[in-house]
Amino acid sequence: MTETREKLVIITTHAEEVQDKATIPFALGSAALTLDKDVVIILQSTAVHLATKGYAERVNASGFPPLNELLEIFFESGGKLMVCSPCAQARNIGPEDLISNVDVISGAALVAESMAAETVLTY
Repeated sequence: MTETREKLVIITTHAEEVQDKATIPFALGSAALTLDKDVVIILQSTAVHLATKGYAERVNASGFPPLNELLEIFFESGGKLMVCSPCAQARNIGPEDLISNVDVISGAALVAESMAAETVLTY
């Protein structure tokens, strides 16, 4: 019998305009991955910019490692990053603008991910 791991979904809606709220999800997500949890971070609203090429280098919240370093740790630890499709489209962000390892999802997929999680955090 295969044991399923607990799942944490973190939804963030902020980018460089609120750097700590853009950064904390990746710090917490990486911490949860060390506890052997499945972690999905979903980017909505202006947070979709966090998944664009070169953007993370501009985010460096006080007291935290730079976002580009946190992203690297998050991916290396097995975290999943998802971007809201309508939010990206509204900002003229296409698949070619995104970093690798990002899934573009619909609202229905966001709801499904959230319902499958034991815990959902929002920033």
